[in-house]
Amino acid sequence: METLLTSYDANPEAALTLALRVVLDAPAAEFDELITAAHFPAPRTQQLLARDTAALDQLVRELNEVRTLAL
Repeated sequence: METLLTSYDANPEAALTLALRVVLDAPAAEFDELITAAHFPAPRTQQLLARDTAALDQLVRELNEVRTLAL
């Protein structure tokens, strides 16, 4: 199984989708659903839904270092 960081460069959205499905226990959810379900502050949610590179990079760092989300 590929790790989050190994697959992130090739396809950030797919890598984050897989990780968020595990963290949020939502195995069939898609990226937009997962971002909404995470209940991030509105500005962060907007950035993630817009696929802002800096926001995606921040999320992957958070998931890699903390292995969960501060919900």
